[in-house]
Amino acid sequence: MQTIGRRFFVAFGMMALATSLQGADAVANKPDRYAPLSNKANIPICQKEALLLYPGTVKALQILHQDGGTLLQFRIASRDGLEKLVLCDAATGRIIHK
Repeated sequence: MQTIGRRFFVAFGMMALATSLQGADAVANKPDRYAPLSNKANIPICQKEALLLYPGTVKALQILHQDGGTLLQFRIASRDGLEKLVLCDAATGRIIHK
């Protein structure tokens, strides 16, 4: 009776180990969506371009990870009281959505 229990325990342990290794491999191939921005050189360029489009004050900057790339979202308060959202590609420094 002990050998049947031992065999079940070993087989279950091996199955759990194989499942966890497959899960770790699948996660290792995906980019970390909460990783900090690696290249911050384009933040001032994006901010300047956004303020040229909509003069005002930058109220917030949010870093968004989307489709393997990084976007910068600027919330700009204009002088007339309206708020504008501008998206910029962090890799190129170009405005992609006005």
